[in-house]
Amino acid sequence: MTPDAWRLFVAVPIGDRLRADLEGAVAHWRDRADLAGLRWTDAATWHLTLAFMGATDACAVPGILDGLRSVAVRCEPMRLVTGGLGAFPSAGRARVAWYGIADPERRLATLARDVAIAVGLEDAGRFRAHITLARARAKPADLRAWLARADPPVGGLGVDRVDLMRSHLGRGPARYEVLESLPLGVAAHV
Repeated sequence: MTPDAWRLFVAVPIGDRLRADLEGAVAHWRDRADLAGLRWTDAATWHLTLAFMGATDACAVPGILDGLRSVAVRCEPMRLVTGGLGAFPSAGRARVAWYGIADPERRLATLARDVAIAVGLEDAGRFRAHITLARARAKPADLRAWLARADPPVGGLGVDRVDLMRSHLGRGPARYEVLESLPLGVAAHV
């Protein structure tokens, strides 16, 4: 990555209540022997990714923000039910363990599609609303037994803004910086 390239993504923050409920559940799962193959993510960094842009020229940020503003002003805030666990690519060969967000009316999926278009992603792929809780350490993990018995918290996610985020990689876990937070359904005053 060149010095002028920033690792960017667009996310929805998850809120303190949901974060605390999830953190309590994960605390019970961390020390389980059958989950030793997982590296749990830091609760402070949990978010819902709408679009991942990867390495992006820093000069493109103003244009990206203009596109995001046009999407944010057209989208009304929403409240979604959370709960359930899953794994990518499958429960038997998991690389990622996740916590789910229900989107029966596909409002969040529509927001993710509009965000992807606004930031210039031509093929954003299929959107699956989730919060990444853990990643496999070395080889894929078999999470079928855990997923069958786990009792994750059920809660809610208020989606009232989108954040343009910059990811800083280095030693240890990634650090995330909010470049700008854009409220949904509110016209920007310039």
